[in-house]
Amino acid sequence: MPESLPALPDRRVALRHRHTADTVCHVIAPGAPAVQALVWNISTTGACVLFPGPCAVGTVVAAALATGSGSVLPVVLRVVHCRALKTGEYAIGARFDRPLTEAELTPFIAPV
Repeated sequence: MPESLPALPDRRVALRHRHTADTVCHVIAPGAPAVQALVWNISTTGACVLFPGPCAVGTVVAAALATGSGSVLPVVLRVVHCRALKTGEYAIGARFDRPLTEAELTPFIAPV
């Protein structure tokens, strides 16, 4: 189970949602195999993912949000923060290159 993330100043421009239990992000870096990251939370403007290694702030990568039920959404992410966790993973905050619509976001958020 991932540890709690320490509080940071609130820079949110959109409401963050809990992800569905099976929402992942497949990060596709040029010249490297895709890496699967667990989505911690998600909004129309970005996501926080648990990633196996560090990413430099400003890095832009192609990715795909996916669920076990078959929903897939290609996105482009720009890393805005990266924090090492005690588990050895990294909490990566990333902004989408464009805001998602509510319809695009819905398959990836947990029902209230």
